[in-house]
Amino acid sequence: MTAQQRLALTRADARRLLVNYHFRPASLEMIIRRLGTIQFDPLAPVGTNPDLVFQSRVPGYRRGDWQQAAYDHRRLVDGWDKQASLIQPREWWAQGPFHRYFAQRWRNRGVDIDSAEAYELLEQVGRRGAATSLELGDQQVDPALQGSWYGNKRSKHLLKALWDTGRLMTHHRVNGRHAYDLPERVLSRDAIQVDASEDDALQRLVVRRVQAAGLLRPTADAAVWFLPCKRDERNRIVSQALAEGELIEIDVEGERYWTSPDVLSTLESVSEPFSPASHGVRFLAPLDPLMWDRGAVARLFGFDYVWEVYKPHDQRRWGYYVLPVLWGDRCVARFDARCRRDTLTILAWHWEHDITASRLPDGLAESLQYAACDFLDYLGANRVVLPRGLGREGRRAWQRAVKSSHRRVEE
Repeated sequence: MTAQQRLALTRADARRLLVNYHFRPASLEMIIRRLGTIQFDPLAPVGTNPDLVFQSRVPGYRRGDWQQAAYDHRRLVDGWDKQASLIQPREWWAQGPFHRYFAQRWRNRGVDIDSAEAYELLEQVGRRGAATSLELGDQQVDPALQGSWYGNKRSKHLLKALWDTGRLMTHHRVNGRHAYDLPERVLSRDAIQVDASEDDALQRLVVRRVQAAGLLRPTADAAVWFLPCKRDERNRIVSQALAEGELIEIDVEGERYWTSPDVLSTLESVSEPFSPASHGVRFLAPLDPLMWDRGAVARLFGFDYVWEVYKPHDQRRWGYYVLPVLWGDRCVARFDARCRRDTLTILAWHWEHDITASRLPDGLAESLQYAACDFLDYLGANRVVLPRGLGREGRRAWQRAVKSSHRRVEE
């Protein structure tokens, strides 16, 4: 399809396309297949990033359910995509380019995955089975590694290198820590023995990245497009995917996006009357695939989102772990929260500039109440601490959500 033949959408149509694609309620297994990849992050003030991605899409989802899907049923495995991610085990074959990329990067750091020490670790895992870094290796401290992201034990660095290169996998987690095992004890033989070319693997990685986001600009930030190849190589792979119909190029008011046939299959519903009330309020993960390309989010949704978790406290405008609030196809608020034991504490709530806290748009308060009730169920919280800034109607929405399940609310 040439630039002149590109499908053209308005920004409003693009927003509704994304909302229909991402947030059609479905089972956990269906959402895994729909997105293809879900970024993992260990921070968990209100659940981990995978928890938050699933709770906004899967009715009745409860915090931690993804771990059972991953480690008991193997519907997901830990791997690498844009960053550390959860992927489908049947797509392990596409990890090859990442494994080769990381092998070279670790060698450049002085860590040799083909050293005698590396083979000793692999033999140790083979003998004892799944184990964490606390149980493997000599546990000796290397002063040269003091202050390193992965700690100061050389064996821990080597285990991470073996994981990055696919020689070890995550069998399960112990308090968030990887329990390493051999791939043949985590994956089926069919998942391991796939004969695929480098181009085939790269094409799957590129298509999956677009599939997860729904719409993705070629000019999105480098962090969004991190791949084990250079941009020219990526563009060649994209051209191939476009020619084969795995990707489709569209124009949104003069800006180029890539999408997939599965996303465009929801296009018909975009032309139907769109009601925010029918889509409700959803609390999104900071690393939700909808939020990856923040430049596109700003253009399409008018929502300038910055994740400030790694900023010093005095440089934060919104808070530590801030969740976007989506109502229909509008981003209407963001909030910073923590859940400890059975108590959800909302530290700050910020309505968007076009929302008047004292007079919410028709239907928003009711939708917020339903979303708040579902969010409390997801967390297993029965007590809520509310901040200033919600406004009377927003506060009442949370209060009603609390009272509907005989929970406690504090101001």
